[in-house]
Amino acid sequence: MAERGAARWRRICAAVDNGKQTPRRHTRPIIPAPAVIRRRPRGLLVSGALLVVLAALVVTALIDGGAHGEPGARPLALAPAMPHPGPGPEVRYAGPHGSLAGPVLLRARAHSAGARIVAVTFRLDGRPLGTDTAPPYTLDVDAGALPPGRHRLGVEAVDRLGGRASTRPVHVTTRGAPSGTLVRAPGPAFDAALAALARGGATVRLGPGVFTVGELRLGSGSRLIGSGRRTVLAAAGRPWALVLIRGHGVRVDDLTLEGAGRTGRAVAVAGGSAGVRLRKLEIAGVREHGVEAWGAHTDVSVQDSVISGLGASGAGVFDVGSDRSRDSSVVRTRIRGFRGFGIDFVQTRYGRPWAASRALALDNRISDIQNPATATGTSEGGIWSGGGAAAIIGNRIADTGWDGIETVGSSLGVSIVDNDIERTRVGIYLEHETNRSLVAGNTITDAMTGINSEWRYGGRGSSRNTLVGNRIVGPSEAGLFIDVAGDHDRLSGNLVVRGGGPPIVLQGASDNVVTGNHACAGRAGPVVVLQSAHYGDGSPANSLRNRVAGNANVASCTRP
Repeated sequence: MAERGAARWRRICAAVDNGKQTPRRHTRPIIPAPAVIRRRPRGLLVSGALLVVLAALVVTALIDGGAHGEPGARPLALAPAMPHPGPGPEVRYAGPHGSLAGPVLLRARAHSAGARIVAVTFRLDGRPLGTDTAPPYTLDVDAGALPPGRHRLGVEAVDRLGGRASTRPVHVTTRGAPSGTLVRAPGPAFDAALAALARGGATVRLGPGVFTVGELRLGSGSRLIGSGRRTVLAAAGRPWALVLIRGHGVRVDDLTLEGAGRTGRAVAVAGGSAGVRLRKLEIAGVREHGVEAWGAHTDVSVQDSVISGLGASGAGVFDVGSDRSRDSSVVRTRIRGFRGFGIDFVQTRYGRPWAASRALALDNRISDIQNPATATGTSEGGIWSGGGAAAIIGNRIADTGWDGIETVGSSLGVSIVDNDIERTRVGIYLEHETNRSLVAGNTITDAMTGINSEWRYGGRGSSRNTLVGNRIVGPSEAGLFIDVAGDHDRLSGNLVVRGGGPPIVLQGASDNVVTGNHACAGRAGPVVVLQSAHYGDGSPANSLRNRVAGNANVASCTRP
C-alpha cells in the first residue's frame, strides 16, 4: 500500500540538508490579533502533562505505563526527532487460519525499523473488523457473527511517520452461530439482560428496534452488540450518560445511541476501565460529549463510528488524560457539529512526564466544529492533543472555528502527519510547550496561518520541532510562523501557494535550520522573513544564528 503523505516527506527529507501568540506590547505579529489571542485553557477538568526535553536528537516516543512505577509499565522508547527516511512498517498475519467458528483471537506481528507502530487493523474482504494500537497486536471477534462462508482476511499497519503496509490476504471460512443472548424486543428479557451486563461477563445481542434505557451499565467482560443502525438505544428521562462503562474488556458494537437532547453524553467510560472498544456506533442527540473517558483508563478506542453533535457544547470524543491514563484512540470515525472539539485528548498541565501517553487519531473525518458565540482560541478545534508521543495521522478536518490540529499542554514527541485541513484560522498550532515533534506531509488550505508555533513565556516554550514537506495553500497572513524562542527547529521542503503574507516568519526565534522551502503565486518578497519581538518581560527577542539557505520563489506550484 502506498505511504501517501509519509512517502512525500520521506523523499523530501532525503533531498534536503539535515540541518498563537498572546498579544504583548512592542511586538510586531504577522498574524492579526484576533487570530492569536489565547487564554490559557485552565477551565478544563484535567490532570496535566509535561514532558521532559531529552538530549541531542532523541525524543520520548513514549510512556507505555500509567503512573511511574505502575506494575506492567514498559520502558520509554526513544526515536530520532528528525527521523531518517527509511523503509516503512512491515506486518504479517499470525493466525488463526482455515475454518473460524465462535470467539477467536486474530493475531498479527508488525514492526518498523524507523518508527513505532501506532495501529494494526484487521480487515475482512477489505472492510475493517477492528484496530489494535499496542503490541501484541490482536483482535477478538465472534466468527459466528460474521457472514458465513469464505473470506479474504488481511492486516494493515501504520507507523508514527504515516508509513503504511499491508499483508496479502489469507483465506478463511467463517461458520457457526453468534455467541450470547439474543433479545428481540423490550420487556422482561431485556430487563434481565441489563442486569447481567451490569454484573459483567455477559454477551447480549439486540435485534432491530428501539430500546429505552435510563443509564445502561456495563461491567468487566460485558459485550453489547446490536443489529446495525436500526438497533436504537434511546434515552429515558435525563440520564447523565446513556451508557456507563466501568470495567475491563468491554465491547459496544453496531447500534445507534439516540440522546434526543436528554443526555449529557452517549457513552461514559469511568476510571478503572481498560481494553474498551466502541465500534460502529451512530451517536446523536447529546447535550455535551459523544464519548467521554476519565480517571485511570487504558486502551479506550472509538472506531468506525459516526458522532453528530447537532450543536452540542462539548466534543465528539472527550478523553481526560492523567498520570493514570494511556493508549486512547479514535480511528476511522466521522465527527461533526460540536461547538467545542471534534476530538479532545485533554491534557494541559505541565510537569507530568507519565501522563496521557500515546493517544492516536487516525483516518478520522471531522467537520463543522464551531461556536458562533465565542472566538477565544480555547475551543473550536478539530483535534486537540495534550499527551506525549501522540500520533495524529491521516485525518481530514474542515470548517473549524479556530484551528484544525493543536498540541496543548506539554507535548513531547508528537507526530502530525498526512492530515488535510481546510477552512480554519490556524491549520496546525504548536502550543506553549511542544518539543521534539514532527509536522510532516500535511496539506492546509484556506487558513489565516498554516502552521503556528507559540511564543515562549513563563519559562516554557516550544522548540526542536521538525516541519517538513507540508503544503499550505492560500494562507492570508503567513504560511509558517515561528514565534519568540521557537529555537532549534527545522523547516525543510515546505511549499506555500498563493499566500497573502510572508511564506515563513521567524519572529524572535533563533538557531533554526530553514532550507529548501518554496513559495509560488503569492505576493512578491522573500520566502523567509526574520524579525524581532519582545519576551513577556519586555526584553528584546531577536532572530539570531538561523541557517537560511536554498529557499526560493518558484514559477510552478507543483511540489518540487
